[in-house]
Amino acid sequence: MPIAILEDLEQAVEDYPHVYLVLEFVELAFPGNTINKNDDCTFRIQLTNTGPLDVKDLTLLVEGLNDTQVKSNGAAAVFDDSFPLTSTFLGTIPAHNGDSPVVTGGNKFHFKPTKASSTIEDLMKVSVTGWNTDFTHIEINHSRADALAETTFSSIVDRS
Repeated sequence: MPIAILEDLEQAVEDYPHVYLVLEFVELAFPGNTINKNDDCTFRIQLTNTGPLDVKDLTLLVEGLNDTQVKSNGAAAVFDDSFPLTSTFLGTIPAHNGDSPVVTGGNKFHFKPTKASSTIEDLMKVSVTGWNTDFTHIEINHSRADALAETTFSSIVDRS
């Protein structure tokens, strides 16, 4: 017979990235006031972990959409349909880091839209392709004094 709490825990870990990890494009820059076809634009990725687990070994995939090309920030990087970001680049995203999100370092990444559009188009997407965790943060940071965890002993005390 399955143990429901273990199945719930398994599902919570599987759902963790889309529930607690916020991925955002930040520090977007492009030449001029609007994005033009074939502009070499730059960006960084910001990661905010609002949940109770440290996100470790995180890997991401950055994809260009609607004929947009993307490029990593290495010296040998070239424009392509997508590029991966590995855990060695991102490090650990600490639990409850809403006040201090992690922003990708080094040189900025690049994107280049290769077709014009008359309506708003999705140009890039970043998604989680893998991650890892343990329960160290919960076990250490959430095991503390608890005034509600107490007991008292009561008895009649005889006069003799």
